[in-house]
Amino acid sequence: MLVLSAVLLFSVGLMHSLLGGRRLIAPILARSDLPIILGSVRNTRLTLWVGWHILTLFWWGQAIVLIVIEVAPDYVAEATLLTLAFSSFVAGVLAIILSQAKHKSWIMFLPLAFIAFYAAIWGGV
Repeated sequence: MLVLSAVLLFSVGLMHSLLGGRRLIAPILARSDLPIILGSVRNTRLTLWVGWHILTLFWWGQAIVLIVIEVAPDYVAEATLLTLAFSSFVAGVLAIILSQAKHKSWIMFLPLAFIAFYAAIWGGV
């Protein structure tokens, strides 16, 4: 049953990024009256675009956890921590690269990624 839930959550993420990205975020990003964030409208657009799509990545991580709950319940803690570590790492690296480290979310995401990874591998969970 949870595998079906995972498939649904993966599908929600896919539709969120594809359809929502095209029909909601793209028209918003095309507006000429966006506020200036982090010094430029370009950074405003990047912040909105990455924030929109990174949510999908976190949902897909949760879909993986749902599958692990059903097929390998002894590894739920590790799966949760590793998917959190991966998603946070990607979010942090994207924040650094795309905003040239202006968007300070990387200050939270990267330590979170490393702490979660450490806890999953060596933390004795």
